[in-house]
Amino acid sequence: MKSYSEREIFSERELAILQRATALVARLDDSRPALRCHELARAVGLILDLPHVDGHYGFVQHSWLWTKPPGEIITPRVGLPNILDVYAVGSLPMVRLVDCQCVSLPHVGWGYRPGPDRTDIDAHLVHDLVNAMKARDLWR
Repeated sequence: MKSYSEREIFSERELAILQRATALVARLDDSRPALRCHELARAVGLILDLPHVDGHYGFVQHSWLWTKPPGEIITPRVGLPNILDVYAVGSLPMVRLVDCQCVSLPHVGWGYRPGPDRTDIDAHLVHDLVNAMKARDLWR
């Protein structure tokens, strides 16, 4: 059964992005040291050509991807695209799409608050993650 979100909220493009991101993240083996969302979001974003954003999910420092570049931001929510979270905080599945326009549920869009770019990103790890995911990427 297709959910309301699949039928009405997310575009076919966004659903395809979710499927591809899920497959990319699944290609990373579990023997790696603990990864941070900050590097993983950047790596997936480079492969899928999606912009990353650093900020907070609730009180947790977090990084995620926009499903397209954000438009002119008029208020904290107007003009923001939907979110592709490749390392969802405290929930499963790990990779998920989030409706950024929904303001009535606490676990969706408004829980994500953009902030300044992080300065502690391990660029070598991002590069390694991209290479690992591309080496196993069946979508190319």
